[in-house]
Amino acid sequence: MKWFITGANGQLGRCLQQTLESNSIEYAAYSKEEIDITDYSRVNDVIHRVKPDIVVNAAAYTNVDQAEIDQSAANAINHTGVANLANASKLINARFIHFSTDYVFSGESTKPWQVSDATNPVSKYGESKLAGELEVARIYPSNSLVIRTAWLYSPFGKNFYKTMLTKAVNSQEIVRVVNDQIGQPTNANDLAELTVRAISKKALPGIYHGTNSGTCSWFEFAKYIFEIAGEDAARVIPVRSSELTTKVERPKYSVLDNQKWSEIGILPLGPWKDSVQKVLPDIMLSLAK
Repeated sequence: MKWFITGANGQLGRCLQQTLESNSIEYAAYSKEEIDITDYSRVNDVIHRVKPDIVVNAAAYTNVDQAEIDQSAANAINHTGVANLANASKLINARFIHFSTDYVFSGESTKPWQVSDATNPVSKYGESKLAGELEVARIYPSNSLVIRTAWLYSPFGKNFYKTMLTKAVNSQEIVRVVNDQIGQPTNANDLAELTVRAISKKALPGIYHGTNSGTCSWFEFAKYIFEIAGEDAARVIPVRSSELTTKVERPKYSVLDNQKWSEIGILPLGPWKDSVQKVLPDIMLSLAK
């Protein structure tokens, strides 16, 4: 079985490659420099040449603030690019996996979002990601998985965990972090392993939620990072979102319900604190490079 991965240099792309290698699964991975997913001819040519069994789209436009300004770029990657990959996958009958986001929901809730809940994005980024989901449902619903995730971190690239850990160990500054946005910090390596399990267990087509379990605010997440790093967590100060300058509204409640995995015999991801602690040595090592 051969996998094809876009977004090879991103957090999820890198973690997927590690997971596939550890499972001795063949794959071909392409960075955004190697394949522009907004170019259908290029996408189709490469996928037909590689002839993968599984196509995974780990590429995305993820700059939430910039998406408000450069809507065309966000839509080209998160909407048109997804449609291109779904179409190319369908032509060779490959399984298609696409990653989406909690931002497809409004964030106005007090209970975990179900996969079947009504979507209502409040940002241009969220709108572009929802448009991608709808393309998968329109083009190739019979053999596609859409996995929504949130608050991803890993030893790769830029993410909140690495930013907070850097502040914790390399300075003595006070860090102000919002305490009125609730979600689930998610280990990209855990998500990669879940994705491989989903294919090996022949998960049914449809939408799934892939986040670590439990809930916290960004403030609680940051405070826990300071604690496990052995630094003074009192340096992390809670603030309200309204106190920070931002171009875009972010979901206040992004907790996703993951139980659909259990219904098909796949174990959902474990507690967020366990995964945050587990990856600490690797993230510390990444900061030293």
